[in-house]
Amino acid sequence: MASNESVRRVITAQTKEGKNVFAIDEQVESYISDGTKHEFGQQIWRIFGSDSIPQLPNDATDVFADTVFSPPGGYRIQMCEFPGTGQSALTPRGVAPGRGTELFRTDSGPGGDQIGAMHCTNSVDIMVVMDGEIGLELEEGAEVTLRKGDVLVQNGVAHVWKQGPTPCRVCMVAVGGQRPNPPVQK
Repeated sequence: MASNESVRRVITAQTKEGKNVFAIDEQVESYISDGTKHEFGQQIWRIFGSDSIPQLPNDATDVFADTVFSPPGGYRIQMCEFPGTGQSALTPRGVAPGRGTELFRTDSGPGGDQIGAMHCTNSVDIMVVMDGEIGLELEEGAEVTLRKGDVLVQNGVAHVWKQGPTPCRVCMVAVGGQRPNPPVQK
C-alpha cells in the first residue's frame, strides 16, 4: 500500500426543494505530514464532517473546520494511513489539518516502534482497519494488534500507535466529546 493515491468521496444531500441528490462525487488528495502537526509520513484524506450536531435535511455544504477532530457534538470522517516498519517515507505534501482538540501527552515522546507519543484526545474515535495492521498500546501497557476488517472504538483513553510490518489504512469517524477533568500532563 503506502501510496499517493486519491480517495473517492460521494456525499448525498437534499435540496431546498426536497430532491435527493449526489451533491459531491470527487477524488480527494491526501495530506502527507511533515511531522509538525501529525506523525511524519502519516497520510490523511479529509472526507466530511460537522462542527455541531448535524441538522437534516443537509445540503452537504462543506463548511466545517479543517481539523482531524471536531468540537463536542460534531464529527469528522477521514481516511488515515500510518507508515509501516521500515517503509520509505512519502514526501510531505499539502498543509496538514490541525488537530482540533486538546492533545494530552502522557509521556515524553516516541521510541522504538511507536508512532508518536502516548496521548489522548477529547473524542470517541471509531476506526475500521481497511488494510495492513497496526498496534495499539494503552497507558497501563495492555496491547492489541488491529488487522484488516477489525473495528476499534477508542473512547478517549491514553494510547500510542505502534507500527506494523506494513502500512495500515483506516477509516476513522471521530466524534467530539467533553472531558470535565483533563488528564495530567507528564
